[in-house]
Amino acid sequence: MNSLSPLLVTPTNFLIGITLLSVIAFVLGIPIYLVFGLWALGYHVGFDSFPLINMSQNHYDVLQSFSFTAIPLFILVGDLIREAGIADNLIEFTREIIGWIPGVTGNTAVGTAGIFSAITGSNAATTASVGSALYSPLCEEGYEDDYAAATIASGGVLGAIIPPSILLIIYGAAFGVSIFELFLAGAIPGLAMLLALLAINTFISYRNDYGVTDDFGVDIKQILIRTWYAKVGLGTIVLLFGGIFLGIFTPSESAAVAVVYILVAAIGSRQITSVDQIVRACYSSILLIGIILPMVVTSILIQQSLSDLGLQEVISDGIISLGHPALIVLVMTVIMLLAGSLLDATPNLLLTAPILAGAAAALGWSPVEWGIIFMMGASIGFITPPYGLNLYIISGISNINYMEVAKAAKWHWVGLVVVWLSVMLWYTVA
Repeated sequence: MNSLSPLLVTPTNFLIGITLLSVIAFVLGIPIYLVFGLWALGYHVGFDSFPLINMSQNHYDVLQSFSFTAIPLFILVGDLIREAGIADNLIEFTREIIGWIPGVTGNTAVGTAGIFSAITGSNAATTASVGSALYSPLCEEGYEDDYAAATIASGGVLGAIIPPSILLIIYGAAFGVSIFELFLAGAIPGLAMLLALLAINTFISYRNDYGVTDDFGVDIKQILIRTWYAKVGLGTIVLLFGGIFLGIFTPSESAAVAVVYILVAAIGSRQITSVDQIVRACYSSILLIGIILPMVVTSILIQQSLSDLGLQEVISDGIISLGHPALIVLVMTVIMLLAGSLLDATPNLLLTAPILAGAAAALGWSPVEWGIIFMMGASIGFITPPYGLNLYIISGISNINYMEVAKAAKWHWVGLVVVWLSVMLWYTVA
């Protein structure tokens, strides 16, 4: 650290100082990517490991990855779905399919969240869309306000796992893992989480008389009618999944095809009738991309710095030294839950996943399996205080204190953790 030697500042003291300054900035409410950028800049200035030019080179190298082009396109898909009013048709389709199960609207909310996740790949977009559409109907149907909000927030978790998850794209692009294989591996765990949430809501609804129905019939005619009305949204899912899993498109190409499909289909069916709708969708997508991509590059800068310090190896070796697989899994589970509850998903993914990757490899988990396990844990953080992004989103929609929503989501949380631990056990013994 030659640049600071005249000031008689040791590397350790400088690192402590820049870390404290970053913590203060975070507490004061400075955006997290600026906090990370401040810490990374301080590390590059104070240590000789990386020249300052590494920061600009890192930004360029990360963002020129072709896989990242899928992110803005999938976000645009979700915004076009919203602008076209396709959400309402998807909700009615879901209600017709599973509305006969006790907990009608609650299960509709969870099922719709699964469908939205398969289109937008975003937990935040799913929570906001389903919350705006179904929170009031849930309350009108007799659900307690906090439980209604908790059900929607929990359903939003699926957006991080069910393909085409944006977070899985970031993981694959950042760590050189096949995004196709991640999508393939995430399908069954995502479906298991969906079924767990449906089972939990059905049981709680039946016990508390929330939206319980005596109509156990299935009207095939109405299902066909609702399927027709929801054809654009459902067609998008078929196009995305079919194109990716049949090997016709890469994830990035499938997102571009989906955008074109929605534009043509929605304009043709007069669900998009003005250029303003398209402009608004593009504008919303640009705003969100302006948040995600700076977070990606600054998080990778932090990850490189922590690796240079040797912190990742120290933590990973310490966990592996526990010896017994059960102890290793237990410690990793606690770390993942804590990190998911404290950090935004993107920095958590790019910082915590590499730290624990060595321990994951020691358990025999492949990079793809580790990506799914980690993202399942990170997604549970969306309904875990103190951060709990989905809790904050639905709290803003419902005007309910987010801690009240978190308490009401406790059984959803337990169900998701059980599914998560089951996947870990399967990957360990398989």
